Amino acid sequence: MNDRESANDGVLVSMKVIADSMRGRYRTLEEMVIDAVRKAILDGVFPPGQRLPQDKIAAALEVSRIPVRSALRWLESEGLVVFHPHRGATVSTLTADDVAEIYEIRARLEKFALRAACERVTPEDLAELERLAEDVDRAHDDANAEDWYHARQKFYRRLYEVARVPRTAQLIDRLRGEVGRYLHRTRASESHGHKIIIEAIKSGDPLAAERWLDEHLSNVSKDIQETVRLAHPGSPPQ
Repeated sequence: MNDRESANDGVLVSMKVIADSMRGRYRTLEEMVIDAVRKAILDGVFPPGQRLPQDKIAAALEVSRIPVRSALRWLESEGLVVFHPHRGATVSTLTADDVAEIYEIRARLEKFALRAACERVTPEDLAELERLAEDVDRAHDDANAEDWYHARQKFYRRLYEVARVPRTAQLIDRLRGEVGRYLHRTRASESHGHKIIIEAIKSGDPLAAERWLDEHLSNVSKDIQETVRLAHPGSPPQ
């Protein structure tokens, strides 16, 4: 078996594991396939720039190629997939400029959502958010990148649900998804201290929470920009 065949077999196994973990949780086959392929991209099973073989994905998920193609078109609309005339679908790549722009937008949106959350949070919400923040820091301390990524995602989604700004939260989630697949390849997972947000909310100081969030997003942006430049040496510096 050559290296390419071995890599393909590894992808097949990874996709089967993802599919098995998701079966029975969806109303439609299409939803399951979309989430399975999205998870495979975000978890690095398919890294940026890699071709997405529809036949192998279909075999791993035990479906036909039709829902796989539909899923790839859906993920194209989310910015995770690109279709090429002769190569088919590949995982989209970002330039350092793309990353900088995404994080600039995120900083503006997330500070708005964070302020709204500070104004609307209840004691019950705060207790739940504190538990979720502890989960983020615990996953960081355990050095488990995947657990950290999902704990962090869960914390911010709940925080912005509390804010009751659903359109803003949806935009933030999409932007987070565009860069999420790079977090597994960068030092950004060293970020720590999400309980600072909780303490700022408790003390009625939304500006302190915004300052921490702004600095945090700026640091992650710089880390990912450097990762992208190393992967694509022709990318110009900021």
